Amino acid sequence: MDNEIELITRAKEDPQAFGGLYDTYYQPIFGFMYNRTGNAEIAKDLTSETFFQALKNLKKYKPQKGKKFKSWLFSIGVAQVGNYFRKRAKMFEVATDAAPEIVARDAFRPDIAYRMGEDAEELQIKVELLCKMLAKLNQKQQDILTLRFFSHMTVPEISAVMKMKEGTVKSHIHRAVKKLQVMMVEEEIPEVQVIMHPAKVSNVYVRIPIKN
Repeated sequence: MDNEIELITRAKEDPQAFGGLYDTYYQPIFGFMYNRTGNAEIAKDLTSETFFQALKNLKKYKPQKGKKFKSWLFSIGVAQVGNYFRKRAKMFEVATDAAPEIVARDAFRPDIAYRMGEDAEELQIKVELLCKMLAKLNQKQQDILTLRFFSHMTVPEISAVMKMKEGTVKSHIHRAVKKLQVMMVEEEIPEVQVIMHPAKVSNVYVRIPIKN
């Protein structure tokens, strides 16, 4: 953390020093953008805009006020996603050609992996259904669930990003998951699990159950 604060201090005077922060947070921001938009090119554009705005406004970031740089940066990212959806007046879309990315563990979808012992086509269908159900939630709920289950943020971290109380974050998560459960019953899906990639640890995956 001390090294990061030192890097931020340097970057405020020397933009080239911002490269270290970019290298650290590019993949987490890109992953969030991809999961919210379902499109790699759009995710890249939004990620670039997020870092551009972060560099532009870096002098406004005050680490002594207690807000982590990661939370501050994700706040900018959430704002960019909001701008994107407002401009296009549409919610999250699931690309129909995403199947190879889902089962291949490639760079575009590091969070979704092939579940050993399960048919790849069946897994693809489950993931697409889950994404479509997520798209039916409001934008705030989509942001919060994406931060929680795809970006692996804690409730306090999400609270800082979304600028809301921790209890409010928990309520949003609870209500959103309940909505997903209802939709799963309506779709007659007994269970949907997304397998997350924990902090870039290769070949180790954590299951996040949507249905209790």
